[in-house]
Amino acid sequence: MVSEASVQAQSALRLSPEQVRELLPQREPFLFVNGPADVVPGVRVAAQASYPEDSSFYTGHFPGFPLTPGVIIIETMAQAASLMMLTTPRCLGQIVYFVGISEARFFKAVLPGAVVELTGSVVSMRHGVMKSSMEAWTGGVRAAAAILTCTFRPHRSSPDLKGEDGG
Repeated sequence: MVSEASVQAQSALRLSPEQVRELLPQREPFLFVNGPADVVPGVRVAAQASYPEDSSFYTGHFPGFPLTPGVIIIETMAQAASLMMLTTPRCLGQIVYFVGISEARFFKAVLPGAVVELTGSVVSMRHGVMKSSMEAWTGGVRAAAAILTCTFRPHRSSPDLKGEDGG
């Protein structure tokens, strides 16, 4: 758990959408955190996202009544969560791998074009693995919540999918 003293020792960063884009490795159409973000590195995050009404996933989810898929909302929360560590000197320039989810719940549908407010905090950080408690809100109502697990590794310059030993 993060102590209150460490929260006070860290100052909040206001990240523009361009700065968020520089930190996150995802790109369109899979970059979902597209608004500003307030981050206390290693402690908490508040970020914004919206899903354009012409996003391809709305075509099939669901015809005639488009809703943002839950997996997209979870991925958006993971992207926001990763900003908490990507703003620390220790993880700067690394890539985030989303490796686990627990206690996921969905409370309200997120409609096309809605602004989604993402909030969260670090629950634990051990051996390069971060657990965070994240929530997504729309229209002042909680839409989703989950405990997300991410790990951080040096960014590879090539999309080599072979193992570290070349095999």
